[in-house]
Amino acid sequence: MIEQFESSNYNDRLIKKEVHSGYLNKMKNRLFGLLCEKEKKGEWEKFLDTILIELLGFPDNSKGINYYMLFYKISSLRYLDYVYFRRTIFECMNLVDSLDAQGDANGIL
Repeated sequence: MIEQFESSNYNDRLIKKEVHSGYLNKMKNRLFGLLCEKEKKGEWEKFLDTILIELLGFPDNSKGINYYMLFYKISSLRYLDYVYFRRTIFECMNLVDSLDAQGDANGIL
């Protein structure tokens, strides 16, 4: 009985980790999509707002320093020239990767 509980607990953590990693990959794709939208002069600001709203939904216990750096960098995109916009997008994609680290995913993993 104890072995089943330990196995179930392990499987639950593994599934949460896989879902979290998949979500972070999706966020990177959205950031790249934001860059593409800006390049084709589309409605990138609405897309940006959607990303920011989604980030606001992160659980408080999983918001570490990298989360706040990511949120504030993304928030500043509206005011940047293209060259800085592009550079910041790639910095944000790297920050999304860092959210997968144990320290910034306290409540999720």
